Amino acid sequence: MAAKKIDLEEIAALTKALFHAHYAGDLDKWFSYLCPDSVYLGTGEPLLFGGDAIREHFKGFTGKAVNIIEEEYFPVSLGDSAAQVCGQIIVESLEGSFRVINHFTISYRIIGGELKMVHQHNSYEYMQPSESKVLNLDVNTTQFVRSLLLERPSGRRIPIRSGTQTIFVNSNTVLYVQSQRRKTEFVCIDRVISCNSSIGEIAKELPDLFYPIHRGYLVNTLFIVAIRRFEVELISGLCIPIPSLTYMKVKEDLLHKIPSREIPSHDSQ
Repeated sequence: MAAKKIDLEEIAALTKALFHAHYAGDLDKWFSYLCPDSVYLGTGEPLLFGGDAIREHFKGFTGKAVNIIEEEYFPVSLGDSAAQVCGQIIVESLEGSFRVINHFTISYRIIGGELKMVHQHNSYEYMQPSESKVLNLDVNTTQFVRSLLLERPSGRRIPIRSGTQTIFVNSNTVLYVQSQRRKTEFVCIDRVISCNSSIGEIAKELPDLFYPIHRGYLVNTLFIVAIRRFEVELISGLCIPIPSLTYMKVKEDLLHKIPSREIPSHDSQ
């Protein structure tokens, strides 16, 4: 894209096209705007300097089928030859089990008559639609959870401060704990409980079965049924992302922590 002056409408449209291609697994368009001066910073990613380093880090990314729910792009002029686009994109998995809010800032500059991306910062906020948080109790899942709870000693009841009340919850019935903006949520088999305490405070009270997949989640390893590249799957079908920077360590820790047991198939009824 040869250019002498940056048009704000065009730069916003370009940014939208690059993100859409990215989520579809087509990174070549994004790669074509990188240069030796490019810098990338993202949640759970190392700080990357230079187009070659960024390409090398992301070359294996194949994308993941998602629906783009909402997107906003706000271009800002930094002079005739430089501009910045800020905004956010909300994407949802096709099955509706989780949403991700991608907050971004991208800086462009005309270098040698060509438009190049010199800085990109992405931060991610992971969310679950409220209707998908509670465990879907089909026949197989019900049998699995029942046998799981019967074979284990009753978990310690954890006092949870929720508003003006204190709720006592069996730790074995908690799927995961999630930091949600300024509150913390206990997502249990049968309900979701909002808590006044921070996730750091809660981590000190939970048994060793809970593992910090990343800084916003404490997952009950009893309910993990699969570990895949950059995510774990719970018995409910919910997939929780693992930052790429810590993926190998998380995987190794979980392989030692998760107790062996028979996992039900969701394909049979």
